[in-house]
Order: sequence, then structure tokens, then C-alpha cells
Amino acid sequence: MLSLKTASLWPLPARFACAALAATLVAALLHAVWLAGLMTVVQGARGEEARLRVAYLSARARAQQLPQWRAQQRQAGAELALLEQQLPDQQAMAQLLTQINAAGQSRGLQFSLFKPGASQPQAPYVALPIAIQLRGGYHAMGALLADLAGLPRIVTVHELALNLGKDRMLTLDAVLHAYRLPEAGERAAQAALPPKTSAPAVTPAWRPLAAVAPYPYAAAALADPFNALPPAPESGQRGGVAGPDPRRMREALENVALPAISMVGSVQQDGRLSALLLAGQRVYRVTVGQYLGQDHGVVTDISERALQYRELLREADGPWRERRGSLVLQVAGAGPKASLPEAAP
Repeated sequence: MLSLKTASLWPLPARFACAALAATLVAALLHAVWLAGLMTVVQGARGEEARLRVAYLSARARAQQLPQWRAQQRQAGAELALLEQQLPDQQAMAQLLTQINAAGQSRGLQFSLFKPGASQPQAPYVALPIAIQLRGGYHAMGALLADLAGLPRIVTVHELALNLGKDRMLTLDAVLHAYRLPEAGERAAQAALPPKTSAPAVTPAWRPLAAVAPYPYAAAALADPFNALPPAPESGQRGGVAGPDPRRMREALENVALPAISMVGSVQQDGRLSALLLAGQRVYRVTVGQYLGQDHGVVTDISERALQYRELLREADGPWRERRGSLVLQVAGAGPKASLPEAAP
């Protein structure tokens, strides 16, 4: 029997057969390693093929949209030209300033200040700030702002402030911004500036320009809030109290009748207790001084168990009368419940 320990003594045919077997095993091992590398290359090629196929389909889809994009580009160019027509050049800016001044005077307003400032290049346009101070009526100032919106040139209003003087005359301070196209020298100076380093901008989707028509001033029939005084307390009649302030902005719960409001809890924050009121499907957080109900009800006191309120009522042309009531904390599952209001003596 052949033994590896005596391989040198084997017959020559046996030694040749053993060498051939070893060579076959080594060749098989090398072939397996080569096949593994080849499979890796094939898998990489298949992934690249899939990526290129997706890129090709995406490029073909974009190419099919090329006519639509070119039409949008032409429309955007036409809209840009239309907008640029609203930007005067340096020579037409003086005429625009004259139009602004004439618009104020036509409304009966007095210019205490009309001071154009230094030009502010803001590519692709140049802004001209104009500090103004007007004196006159509230509605005249509102009509002037509507007139500015209707000018053929673009004018915006910034830093607006209204003040009522001791002489009951209203003063408006504001900064108007008029815009014009840059001249050739200004465009060259803007192009020479180094680009600002910032986060990459995201190009927004283009949308057609919507036609916007300026609305005329339609509030002239309303009361002037700077001259409308709250009604004086009814005097000479027993039980009369001061009426509500007509200038006050109404709050959300004033559109809900008191029987439809229930107190469902309370919460304390920074040492101040607030009531949680349920109206419909929404819970409101209410503090002392806020209004609720349809009869000018105001919250006067809040505890963990109840909310106290005061209402103002008036019958026909009689005096205003005060009525007090409360909303008691509701137990889970119970319906809205309010204590019976009672008129103040």
C-alpha cells in the first residue's frame, strides 16, 4: 500500500498521477478565485447599467418637456419686460416723486417732510428711500396709500407709524421705497462686486404672473378710530353704567352664546390662573380681562371651580345695565351649565 512517507519510493506512474492530481486541484482553486472576481465585475456592470438606464429615461422625459419649458421661458421673459416697464429710469424718477407729492396734496394732506435718501443698489434694481411725514385725516391717509398702490410705477411703504397729537391732528411717518432700473455704470459696478458667499439657493418653480388690480380705498364710511370716542356713561337715569367701547376688537368667544360655553378646567402659569372653556369642538384658554358671550361679557375673576363674568345690556334707548354671572367647572360627562345671571343693583 502506498504511503506519503515513502512517496519517493513510489513507482514512477504513481508519482506522475499524484502530481497531476495536485496540479488539477491548484488549477481548480485558481479558477474559482478568478470566477469570484469576474462575478464582482459583472454585478458592478449591472448596477452601472441600471443607473445609466434611469438617467437615460429621466433625460428623455426632460427632453420631451423642452417645448413647454421654452414656451414658459418666452412667457417669463415677456412678464419680466412688463415688470421692468414699472421701473422708471433716472430721468423718470423725478416725475415719479412729483406724482407722489401731488397724490398727497390732492387728498388734502400736508407734507411736513419729503426727503429722498441715497440710492440703494439691490440687483437687478435700485431702491430710492423717501422719508415722509404727513398731517391730516385718517381716511385721507388711507386713500393716499391706495393711490400709491395704483401708480403705474412700483412704490412700497415701510416703517409706517401713526400718532395723534395734542391738537387732535393725525401725523403719519413712513419711508416710501421707489424703484428704478440701474444705469450702465451702476450695472457695471454691481457686476464688479465679489459674489456673496451663502448657502446654495434653491430655484423656485416658475409660476405665471397673476394679474393684480389695486383695490380702491373702501373704508371711508367707517368711523375714524383716532377721533371716535367711547360713549359717555348714561347720567340722570338710575342704574346707568358706561357703555362698551366701540373701538375694541372683538374676540373669538364673543361669537358664541354663553349657554354654549362650559368651563372644563383651569391651568396656572407664572402665578396666573387661566380658565379652559369648551365652545363647540374647541377648547379656549381665557384669562381675566378677556371677553366672551354676545353681550359684551368680560371675565372678572377665575378660580379653580368657577369663572365670574360681567355683561352689559341695553333695552331700547334706555341706559346700559350691568349683569353678572358665572360658569361653574363641569364634571366629565355633564352638559354646559352656567349660574343664573343677576342684574346689578
